[in-house]
Amino acid sequence: LQFLYFIGGRGEENRRQQNMSVQVGVLCYFACPKRSWTLGNVESIDEKKKTVTCKAHNGGDKVAGLKDEEIMVTREDLLDENVDDLLHLTLLHDATILAVLKKRYLEDIIYTNIGAIVVALNPFNFKIPRYMDDQMPKYLAEGDRIEQNSPHSWAVAHNTYWEMMNDQCNQCILVSGESGAGKTEASKIVMKYLAALSCKSGTDTQKAAAAEVGTKINKSSPPLETYGNARTVRNDNSSRFGKFMKVKFDSQGFLLGAHITKYLLEKSRIVTASKGERVYHSFYMLLRSSEYKNSLLLKDQKSYKSVSAGKQWDNKEFNSSEEFTEVIEAMATIGIDPASIDGMWSVVGGILHILNVDFEEDGEGSLIKSDSLESVDITTDLWKIDKTKMEREMVSSELDIGGQKIVKLLPPIKAIDSRDAMVKAMYDAEFGWLVEKCNEMLDVENEGNWIGLLDIFGFEDFEVNSFEQFCINLANETLQGHYNQFIFSRDMAECRAEGIDVADVEFPDNSPCLVMMVSKGSISALLDEECSLGKGSDLGFLDKITDAHGSNPFFLKKQLSKSSFIIHHYAGSVSYEVDNFLEKNRDTLKDAIKLLMRGSEIPFIAGLLPAPVEKSGPKLTVGGFFKSQLKELMDVINSTNPHWIRCVKPHPAKKPLMIDGVSTMHQLSSAGVLGTVKIRKAGFPVRIRFEDFILRYGIIAEGVTLSDDPKTAAEQIVSASGIDPMRAQTGKTRAFLKSDAYVDLEQLKRDKLQKHARVAQAFARAIKPIDLVKHQVYEQNKALVESLRVVVKAMMAHDKHEVEGRNAIEEEENAEWKEALATFHSATREIDHDRIVALEMAFEDQLATEREELEEAWFDQGIALVEDEERLRSGLYNIIQTQIARAKREEQLRMMKKAEEASKRAHEAKLSERKARAESVRASKELRMSKIKNNVSKEQERAKNAEDRRLQELKERRAKILERETKLMVKEENFLAGLQSKTRLGGGKVLSEEEKDRRDKREWEKAEAVRKKALLDSYSRQTWEEMKLADVEYEKTEILQEKKEKARQKESVLVQRVQDRKVFEAKRKKIEDEENKMAREVERIRKRESVQGSKLVREREEMRKRAEQKEWKLLQEYFANQTQHESLERRRAAENFSRRSEQHFNTTTPTSASGKFVPLSKRLGSPEPFHLSNGQSSVPPR
Repeated sequence: LQFLYFIGGRGEENRRQQNMSVQVGVLCYFACPKRSWTLGNVESIDEKKKTVTCKAHNGGDKVAGLKDEEIMVTREDLLDENVDDLLHLTLLHDATILAVLKKRYLEDIIYTNIGAIVVALNPFNFKIPRYMDDQMPKYLAEGDRIEQNSPHSWAVAHNTYWEMMNDQCNQCILVSGESGAGKTEASKIVMKYLAALSCKSGTDTQKAAAAEVGTKINKSSPPLETYGNARTVRNDNSSRFGKFMKVKFDSQGFLLGAHITKYLLEKSRIVTASKGERVYHSFYMLLRSSEYKNSLLLKDQKSYKSVSAGKQWDNKEFNSSEEFTEVIEAMATIGIDPASIDGMWSVVGGILHILNVDFEEDGEGSLIKSDSLESVDITTDLWKIDKTKMEREMVSSELDIGGQKIVKLLPPIKAIDSRDAMVKAMYDAEFGWLVEKCNEMLDVENEGNWIGLLDIFGFEDFEVNSFEQFCINLANETLQGHYNQFIFSRDMAECRAEGIDVADVEFPDNSPCLVMMVSKGSISALLDEECSLGKGSDLGFLDKITDAHGSNPFFLKKQLSKSSFIIHHYAGSVSYEVDNFLEKNRDTLKDAIKLLMRGSEIPFIAGLLPAPVEKSGPKLTVGGFFKSQLKELMDVINSTNPHWIRCVKPHPAKKPLMIDGVSTMHQLSSAGVLGTVKIRKAGFPVRIRFEDFILRYGIIAEGVTLSDDPKTAAEQIVSASGIDPMRAQTGKTRAFLKSDAYVDLEQLKRDKLQKHARVAQAFARAIKPIDLVKHQVYEQNKALVESLRVVVKAMMAHDKHEVEGRNAIEEEENAEWKEALATFHSATREIDHDRIVALEMAFEDQLATEREELEEAWFDQGIALVEDEERLRSGLYNIIQTQIARAKREEQLRMMKKAEEASKRAHEAKLSERKARAESVRASKELRMSKIKNNVSKEQERAKNAEDRRLQELKERRAKILERETKLMVKEENFLAGLQSKTRLGGGKVLSEEEKDRRDKREWEKAEAVRKKALLDSYSRQTWEEMKLADVEYEKTEILQEKKEKARQKESVLVQRVQDRKVFEAKRKKIEDEENKMAREVERIRKRESVQGSKLVREREEMRKRAEQKEWKLLQEYFANQTQHESLERRRAAENFSRRSEQHFNTTTPTSASGKFVPLSKRLGSPEPFHLSNGQSSVPPR
């Protein structure tokens, strides 16, 4: 039937494009922007642009410009495939995976395996008959593995439990998916099945105890969901935290208890929510309760800013007073006393009130608005804390600088941040307390094993992604790396079990992305570094990571984007906004707030926040704490045997039997399901059983049939195709193909079918006129044919009579011949006995002589062989001695080398000791320099504080100096005037000009001394400070030079080590080459000896054969002589037999007039001529 495709109307067009893997009209899946992978046909091919246009079957979508990777050619017989494990698909591709999942989902089959993963599509319908609790006994009744029942979360729990019991090792089940995919429900289903399975056997007491533990675990869910879940645009009950639960069992497999660990509660959802979303359920349920409405002074829900932020007040779950009552009962069940319950709801009510507080500017600081004071009063009254301190701490902050307390006023924005930080800390601490309370009730010490149940947030990519999405995607990236390694190892083990060569196969590795995110110098490390700086900023953090990772292929910083960066995750590229990255990572709460809350009169509230602790070194950030939690989680997972459940939300509308291809494929990629396909494609994605492989591709190799050995036939097909063996291999039960090898095989098959189709067409064109000629000839010669049939029947009857007569004669003659032959043999033995004896003796003498000659020749050959063996043995001995001597020399060299290494180690020990001493000296210098730096900084602060005083003193000194100089000048002028007056009055001595000059010089020297003293007094302090700073700078320069010298020495040592390493590698390589050369020489000698030995054996065999041939020739001559004696009697017997046979035929068969036998061909007359289609007559040959 496959010929019809080529014989049909599109045959010529297909033949023109037979060299392309995609042809016009072929059935295929293609990537449609609206519906993802869609089934359709190729409509046209643009050979210039190398693109294809396809049209869908249903819906009529036509997509142009498709490339090769956007098309997957398929066949009609593959469209009906419906498998429980997607890895069993004949063609493993994203398109076939989506097609099978869609087909199963529309048939209400929501679970499908893909290798070790169970894919669970949320049905949004909890009344599907095959998944109701009454079907659980069918799974419980199976043995160690689920084999009879279909995939289910029950099957995962069942297999995990029995692996724990049989292997006596811990297990874990990893549940992930986006919001609304059903992670929480899947975890509940697994937990419920484990509780039922552990109660399957045992005493009534054991069953009751295990059932009670299961009930308590289930009762812990409502409070945790109330405080940790919220409505999002994707899910009405979305978990906004990660949870890892260790479900503990005793040595007999009975459920004992559990321990819960929480990860990264989304704190921003405490204070606000996006449009269409809600904050945590606890706030809305409290507003709907009648029990606390009056005591907590609650108002209408729309009057609170936090719960009104998303403009979404109602929800399908956790929304009514009845549900609030159920949560209160569950809290009591898990052991929370009434006072603590009241305290928990007081915290929630106080948060509602305090988030209504607004601030206004007040100079450099801010004030609480007058209309918000009532909210402050209510909150402080509910929490029983000091109102004055509360108001002060919201609008100010106290800093400790140099041992002095300085109050810093906060602007309105910072005041809001301070209020929100307090609220987040209170709610997060309350949620952590709730988790610990659950652990107090559930956790027990056990001697058996446990099953870890991880319910963690899925990969997230929103319109605006911040620090929370970075941490969430880091966790998913880490888990995907673990999954890749585990699944790839399992897939390669399957290939090796089939005997497939996988040495060159590489799997998708996301470890470079993880290194970029969390290792030394990574994005998270640079974030912590920026947070530790006093003046660190979000944009500064962005600049640092761009400089550090700008060339990394997993990182991208767009030129036009000033506040975002992109990370290429395994599930897709995500753009992160750096706004508030630092603030969210610090998440610091003032010690004064902790002290304020610890002073509460309510014991529950007083114990929520820890007491302030003075810590040395950098503070632990939110990102750092999450990384440590993630590392501990991975250590736990790596110590267990993992199992996976990937939950998928099939349609954003959240309605049954609706599936959106684009959304589903995005989630499958985020969940790592398509990563499984990539891992399988990295190996051999197409795996076909030998029977199907031969049936489909047997046409490629001539003479291959299903009756042949399957493996041999498959190998013949692969060999005939000419495909590289690394792209197509045969295992023990299947043929393993790369994707391109599968395409090549399909093309070869089409080419073969085209060739046979042309033959079929030619035969079909020729067979019709031949049949027409046959019919015309039969009609023209119908009478002759009937007459010939009658004659033939008579001839067949006569031939039967003749055969029966011949058989009777032959039986009679055989009996007579046997009797005559026996008489002849007895007579022959008597006549020739003596002559035969003589011939035998002669032959025996001749044979004995030849045997002696052969033995002598063999003896000579044996001696020669022994001599050759001795010669070879001596040569080999000499070679071995040479090798031993060389080995001794190498051993001596090795010992010398060890001695050199020992001396080198001693030298290195001395160097390390010197380095240690130098390090201690350097440390002491650094300590001294640090003290100097501290003293300099303190001195600088003192200088800065005393600067004004020094300037003022300098001004005063300058004024005094000027005043003193003025007085001296006045005094000098007065003195001169007095001298002049004395001279004029005759009361004084008149000085000469020289004496006047000396006097003036002395006076000016005195004045100059006064001036210098004043200048020294004013500049002495400044000069001393400058000299001190110069000394400090000089010491800094010396330290830098010393560091540079050490770095240079270290670099030279490293270079020397590299050179020594190269020399050592060269020597080692030379020794290895010599050893290889010796080994090759020994092997050559062995081969030569083997060839010589084989030659001797062949010569012996030829000599033996020649002797046997001679002996056989003598025997032939003997029997030939005996045959000559027998020939005469046989000739006489034959003549007698011929004579009697002729007499028999003459009496039983028709004869001629002369009495001789007439053959049948001569007794029949000549047939009538028959006529051909052209009218000519002809007589058929006899």
